[in-house]
Amino acid sequence: MHTRNPPSAVFAPPDRVNGHGDADNPVEIDTAEAILRAALTKEELQNLLFEKIGLSKRECREMVNAIFEEMRAALEAGEPVKLEGFGRFQPKERPKRWARNLKSGEKIPISERRVVTFHPSKKLTDSIVQERPARSKGRSR
Repeated sequence: MHTRNPPSAVFAPPDRVNGHGDADNPVEIDTAEAILRAALTKEELQNLLFEKIGLSKRECREMVNAIFEEMRAALEAGEPVKLEGFGRFQPKERPKRWARNLKSGEKIPISERRVVTFHPSKKLTDSIVQERPARSKGRSR
């Protein structure tokens, strides 16, 4: 798990640390207890269901796994998965193409393949604050 070394106490925006917080007031967080994550995991989704709905942990795990299994099956069958207010997962065929090895200049074939693209809904896009992280000095685009 990716962790950082923050100051001993921080003020976090609401609903930004593991899904906890009041929508009106920032929450003071003791970082010794806070779990900083790089991504929301299936296990965290299961724990959030357990806390918010009150089902057993086993039922929550089965529910999350069933949802993702249905999404996987639909995408595997070539069907889009639309989640209202969140976005759409769309399977897409990528044709065979040629790439170039930058060191040698040699042309390399890339085979055709199926990929999944995600298109966020307008509601999701509008709700996300458009802040860009600072770029590192060693990398440029």
